[in-house]
Amino acid sequence: MEIEVAYATSLPIAPEFRNTRVIRVLDLRNNVVQEDIGIRAKNIDSAPVDQYIFTVPREAEEQLASITAFLRQEPKTALTIKQAGFDSEKEVQLYKITFDEPIQPNTEVRFGVKIAYSHALTALPKKIPQVARQFVVFNSNIFLYSPYFTDEVKSTVQLPTQVVQSFTGGENIQHNGNKIVYGPFKSIMPESYELLRVHFEYTKPLLTVTELVRDLEVSHWGGNLAVEENYKLHHSGAQLENEFSRVTYQMTRMVHGQTNVLKDLTFRLPAQARDVYYRDDIGNVSTSHFRNELESSLLEIAPRFPLFGGWNYTWFHGYNVDLNKFDRYSQEKNEYILNVNFVENVQDMTIDKAVVRIVLPEGATNVHYTNFDSTGRYLVILEKHNVVRDHELPIQITYEYSSLRLLQKPLVASAAVFALFLMSTIFSKISFSIGTTPVSRVSVTHNGS
Repeated sequence: MEIEVAYATSLPIAPEFRNTRVIRVLDLRNNVVQEDIGIRAKNIDSAPVDQYIFTVPREAEEQLASITAFLRQEPKTALTIKQAGFDSEKEVQLYKITFDEPIQPNTEVRFGVKIAYSHALTALPKKIPQVARQFVVFNSNIFLYSPYFTDEVKSTVQLPTQVVQSFTGGENIQHNGNKIVYGPFKSIMPESYELLRVHFEYTKPLLTVTELVRDLEVSHWGGNLAVEENYKLHHSGAQLENEFSRVTYQMTRMVHGQTNVLKDLTFRLPAQARDVYYRDDIGNVSTSHFRNELESSLLEIAPRFPLFGGWNYTWFHGYNVDLNKFDRYSQEKNEYILNVNFVENVQDMTIDKAVVRIVLPEGATNVHYTNFDSTGRYLVILEKHNVVRDHELPIQITYEYSSLRLLQKPLVASAAVFALFLMSTIFSKISFSIGTTPVSRVSVTHNGS
C-alpha cells in the first residue's frame, strides 16, 4: 500500500490530550528492533475527541518498517493509524490514530502502539578479528517524543546478553542483567528529547536481504502451485579486519556461536511441499536438508561458504505444493480465491525490497489490480520496500476461470498430434521425384522343345 506524505513547514497540534502514563519497552534482542508503547491519555478538551496525534522524529521515521495501534482496554480492537503530514520545521512525522468512539471530556483511554525498526543496530567497531565478539550501538529517546504533556513515563531496554560496554546513565536509571530501566520520570514537557544510547554485545549476524523475488505460478490443469524464491543476502554486521583464514575457521568451530558468522539458514515450507531444490549462481548446492513434518516442512540450507560481515550470497530455492491448499472456488461468487502470504520466512532479517509475482492460469478473467503480460496470462506484481516479519500477511486474489479451460491443453495437444499425423500421411503419398522415371526393359528368351 502506498501512503502519500503531506509536507508542511509547521503543523499545529491542539493540546486536546494529556498523557497520564506512558510505558515503553524497546526490544533489542533481534536484528529488527521492536518498540511496544502503552499510553494512557486523558481528554482535557471541552468537547469529545476521536483522534490522537502520535509523532515520530525523522531519524526514527527513516528506520520505521511498520506501525500499528490498538486498544488496551475492552474490546481491545485494532485502531486505524495513518500518516498525517511531515513537520519540516521540527523534523517529525505525524500519525493520526482514530478511535472507534470519541473520547469524552475528562475521560481516559488506554491504547498501545507497536513499531518495528529496521537497520537500527549499527556495528561498533565496524571491523573486528575473525574470532571476536560483535558489539552494536542503538540510539533512541529516553522519553516518548509526544506533542502532549506527559505526567509519567518509563522506558525499559531489553538486551540479548548482560554484556554492555556503555549506556546513557544518570539518576533514576538502573542496569540489571539484560535490562536497562529508565525512570519513571515525572512531568515531561511536550516534544522532550534526551539521547538514549546503548553499546552492547550482539553475537548474531545482522542480515539484510537487499532483494527478494518470489515467483508463484498457478496451474489448474496440474492442480499445482509452483513457488520459487530468489534471495540476495548481505551480512550488515562487523567486517573482518584481516583476510579470511580457512585454517582459523576450522580450528575455532567450537566458538562460532559467539561470533557473527552465518553458517546456515532454516526455511519453513508448507507441509505438502515436494520437488524441493536449492541452487545458486554456480549450480545445485548439495549442502541442504529437507524433511516433511506434520504441520510444515523444513528446508535447512548451508551456503557454499560461511558469511561474515560485508559478505554477500545469492541463491534461489523452490518447491511445488497442491493448489487446493491455497486456492478455493466460491460457488456464490462464481470465482476462485487465491490466498498466499506476501512474504514468508522473514525470520530475524530485514528485506530492503520484496517483489512478488503471481502468474495466474491462461484464461483467467475478471482479475483485479493486475498487469497483463504478452503471453496471454495474468501476471500480478506486488512490490514493497523495508519489509520485516510483521509483513508476513496474507494477500487475496480473486479471478474467474472456466472449467472448460481445463480441456484447452489436451485439446490443443491432441490437435497438434493429429495435424502432424495427417501431414505425415499426406507427404508419404506425394512423390517428390523430378523428371521422367527411367523404365528398365528385361528380355526373356523361351527355349523351344
